[in-house]
Amino acid sequence: MEKLNPNALAESGDSDLDGRPGVQPVTEEMIREHILDTEDLPPYSASAFAAWLDEELTGFNEAGELTNGQVISAALADWRGLA
Repeated sequence: MEKLNPNALAESGDSDLDGRPGVQPVTEEMIREHILDTEDLPPYSASAFAAWLDEELTGFNEAGELTNGQVISAALADWRGLA
């Protein structure tokens, strides 16, 4: 399985933007593994967070300018009620 690259551009939901070089499509499993590797959430929350973010990811990057790491940071803040 490919690992999530936090420095790669994140998907935006716009097919033209998402077709650019450097955009890394991610899966729920990639998000979960990244969260477990970074220990940003406990294991029992990582799966729920990954499932939610897999559905909401493009909403955090509509302009297509953010990296996967920036999207995950924003999503974690939202998940924790800090956004």
